[in-house]
Amino acid sequence: MKNAIQLICFAMLPLSFCLGQASQATMLDNWHDDTILPTSFYNNRYNECWGFAINGHEYGVIGSTAGMHIVDVTNPTDVFEAFRVPGASTGANLVHRDMKDYNGYLYCVADEGPSKLQIIDLQDLPNSVTQVYSSNEFVTTSHNLYIDTSQQRLYLLGAGSSTKVLDITNPTQPVLLASYPNPSYYMPYTHDGFIKDNIGFFNCGGSGFWIIDFTNPLAPVTLSVLTAYSDAGYNHSGWLTEDGNYYLLCDETHGARVKVLDVTDLSEPTEVATIEPGLWNNEIPHNVLIRGNYAYFSYYYDGLEVWDITNPLNPQRAYYYDTYPAPNVPSYAGAWGVNPNLPSGNILISDMQGGLFVFAAVDGVPNLNIVPSQDEFDICLGETVTFNLTIGSGFASDVTLSVGVGSLAANVQFSQNPAQPGSTVQVTVSNIAATQGLSSDLFIAATDGVDANSTNIAIAVSEMPVAPAQSAPLENETAVPVNASFAWQPVPGATSYKLQVADDLAAFTTHIVYSANTAATNFTLSNNLTAGKTYYWRVSANNDCGQTASAIRTFTTAGVNAVGSLAGISLGIYPNPAKDFVILSSTAPLSKGLGVTLLAPTGQVLLQREFVAGTSYLSLPVGDYPAGVYFLKLASDNEVLVQRVVVAHR
Repeated sequence: MKNAIQLICFAMLPLSFCLGQASQATMLDNWHDDTILPTSFYNNRYNECWGFAINGHEYGVIGSTAGMHIVDVTNPTDVFEAFRVPGASTGANLVHRDMKDYNGYLYCVADEGPSKLQIIDLQDLPNSVTQVYSSNEFVTTSHNLYIDTSQQRLYLLGAGSSTKVLDITNPTQPVLLASYPNPSYYMPYTHDGFIKDNIGFFNCGGSGFWIIDFTNPLAPVTLSVLTAYSDAGYNHSGWLTEDGNYYLLCDETHGARVKVLDVTDLSEPTEVATIEPGLWNNEIPHNVLIRGNYAYFSYYYDGLEVWDITNPLNPQRAYYYDTYPAPNVPSYAGAWGVNPNLPSGNILISDMQGGLFVFAAVDGVPNLNIVPSQDEFDICLGETVTFNLTIGSGFASDVTLSVGVGSLAANVQFSQNPAQPGSTVQVTVSNIAATQGLSSDLFIAATDGVDANSTNIAIAVSEMPVAPAQSAPLENETAVPVNASFAWQPVPGATSYKLQVADDLAAFTTHIVYSANTAATNFTLSNNLTAGKTYYWRVSANNDCGQTASAIRTFTTAGVNAVGSLAGISLGIYPNPAKDFVILSSTAPLSKGLGVTLLAPTGQVLLQREFVAGTSYLSLPVGDYPAGVYFLKLASDNEVLVQRVVVAHR
């Protein structure tokens, strides 16, 4: 184990602080994969880590020589790798990665090899993740990145010798706003930084600490540069307190203390305190993040360090955990990254050799989560949704649950209300209004009268689809081609359609001669119907909630011969093809009159004549119609004969 030395406070050093009675943090679980290739530099497999919550789950992300490992830490005592996204560059020379999440996406860079900016879509977790962008359009290597979420800007830090600012208003299509240094603005190499509301606090290695206003990225304004401070070394990283008044500055230099800077005056940052665990002579802070009144450090060989900064002028050591059991030497090993920002308050540490560690939330960081067992539902109208809601143990007293403003219309019942902190409540949602299959939110709020939190459940409620409106063939349409085409209007919410054609209206379902399923709103038969015959058709709209059928329509197919007959009548139709006239000729004078209609292929009536009783000859002019296929409809009493004719002008 490591040799520890007692930190001694001297009255003449008011900015150094005695160790309080610190407690060992509670380690809950550790994820690692020993098959990952270690680096040739420090024999480390792992580097930076980050944490985020989405869709009712908590995740840690840890970088390695292989890529980005998304670890499900929802159950912090049983963590597991949910997904692995290979890095654009991998291998034993890959030492540095960095990643941050924003708006459901994870942005990733690396500082070695032919790397790229990678963007990973997290929104379908826990089901899947998808890499949606991987490009060296803006950067090949970058040491770190930071996202100013208030401005939707991504800062690429140590991008070669540059700092680059990208607009990520469209999260998957970054747009370059500026790159520094440039002819109009000098900015040194930037190793890391913290940017909020366009004000950047930059750790610039040997060039010190810079504060820059990026309100206009084309004309940044340097507000201050600090190079003279205690234990000045390699100005490496830092973090701003939540009130914006103090910045904790880490120099990646063996034996250097952490500096507490008063930045209330951005033009003149002032050192007001220092922090040092004082465990050995060459201890070295790497990264720091702040949540509430605690500063969380990854302290290389010393592992996790948590300091109470309720009074920034007098920080107190509160918690620790040594993640690296090997002997301390003045090199680089152990805790690389830290992230305390999960809703549960649980703490993540990435250890260069040991992988991802999960620690229990420390005192003073209450678990105010209300976590649903399922947060997305797709149901049909009339169904009921049931899920469990876990109440965070950090609430101080009984927790009152309610439905938030703007929720979808429904009846919501809780098995307990008020609920006890740390308990599980069953939620039943019934009488849910239809949402036309679109996701709508049910907001559930929880409060103990002092602290409050909320969660949202996405519920999509579909109905049985309405009956499709039929377009073609029209009702009682004649001269329909034997390989008939059918069309209908799209139905919202329908996932497929079923076409049915029958030859008996009274017994439709038992006389179906053609049936087909399709996702389209039109369909052409693959087999021909019988010519000159009456058929009946309908179409049903389907989805997961059921199906609804249209009305049944009637149509008659076209004949296929140029000679046909009605009862007691024998007709010839010629010439066919015709040029100027079509002649109808009977072998004997008609005993009864016939109605004659010339139809376009669409069913449009072009010409109507009467073949008068007592005559045997009728001439129809067709010379003015375009060349093509037409139909003659001959009607006598209750009989109909449809004949196909062709017009050709050559």
